[in-house]
Amino acid sequence: MAVLLLLCVAMLTLYFRESDSGVVHGVQGVVLRVVAPLQNGTARATKPFRDAWNWTSDLFSAKSENAKLQKELEQLRAGVAKELTTQDENTQLRALVALQTDEIFPSSARLVTARVVARSTTVWYSTVTINAGSSSGVAVYDAVVNGAGLVGRVTKVDVNASQVTLITDQSSYVDAMVVPGDANGGAQGIVAGSVTGDVTLQYVDKNERVKVGQYVVTSGTSGRLGSVFVRGIPIGQVESVGVQDVELYQSISLDPFVDFRKLDLVMVVVR
Repeated sequence: MAVLLLLCVAMLTLYFRESDSGVVHGVQGVVLRVVAPLQNGTARATKPFRDAWNWTSDLFSAKSENAKLQKELEQLRAGVAKELTTQDENTQLRALVALQTDEIFPSSARLVTARVVARSTTVWYSTVTINAGSSSGVAVYDAVVNGAGLVGRVTKVDVNASQVTLITDQSSYVDAMVVPGDANGGAQGIVAGSVTGDVTLQYVDKNERVKVGQYVVTSGTSGRLGSVFVRGIPIGQVESVGVQDVELYQSISLDPFVDFRKLDLVMVVVR
């Protein structure tokens, strides 16, 4: 042990006394020739373990980064959805505000803003529920509109809610006329819904001139007691016209102005 200790001291002394010129020789050369293969073998032996460690570390880092990005994406989506919803509501509110200044409504009428809170769960009935009722002055037969046109009429009333039957319902009938008309006025008829949700203009004499693209609005006249709808509320646009010699009336299909699939904010015309 003493001899080995002396030998190690001697080798270290020779190693550090050698020139620092950058040329490897002497003891340094011997050490490098002995150690280099060992280092190379050790590096090769430990490489799979080092690669596995690095892969595991990168995996956990990627998962952490992915979770962070996923959270940021969810927040971004929520923000975009909220912004789009706000923009859509602002558009609807602007249309409703413009509707309040429309001259088609009499000065005695009051418009109550409401939101659709429920829809009919069956195709046999086209109805919605709004969050305005008798406490707001809403009554049965009051007309319901939005910025696009006629939605329907109130058929049931509670204190803070009402049921609205849409013009697409099979039990809905609205007195209407075609505009623009001739010197004698526009053709008049009845706008009716159906089980399929299609809207038609019925009881228009086949001698009346009705063209595709003309507008249909409420006529405001129906029987001795008058109509529940004021005159001039937009309903829809003529989509097709059919005339048969054996029929007394024309077959007229309408495209409603109101998009009933996206119905949200409405106004009740309280008389």
